[in-house]
Amino acid sequence: MMQEISEFGITLIINNRPDNEEINQENSKELKIKAESLGIKFINIPFSGNSLTKEKIITFSNLIKNNEEKSLFFCRSGARSATIWGIASVLFLDSDIIDVMSKINDIGYDSSILPNMVEYFKNN
Repeated sequence: MMQEISEFGITLIINNRPDNEEINQENSKELKIKAESLGIKFINIPFSGNSLTKEKIITFSNLIKNNEEKSLFFCRSGARSATIWGIASVLFLDSDIIDVMSKINDIGYDSSILPNMVEYFKNN
């Protein structure tokens, strides 16, 4: 699969999926080795449930700020990656929350929790 990702021109992968979520899941170290062997930068920012922190959001936003590379953010379903992208975009990249929510909804995820999460991380 990493070869196909490379063929799409992806040069940055941000992994938001913790290791060992599912049986037989390839771990982040193995994925990083495969990605880097193809010239793809691989950054691990995993989280689940209540383990998302402001520091992880800041790290994520710094990676995507002014980034013109083709990037892939992933987790198990895509919902976590959409969430961290949404929070980072509103809090640190000056994006409009309505536009961000619309983009999240357009790719098939529910953005209704985003305003509460933005407010939480804005104040904590």
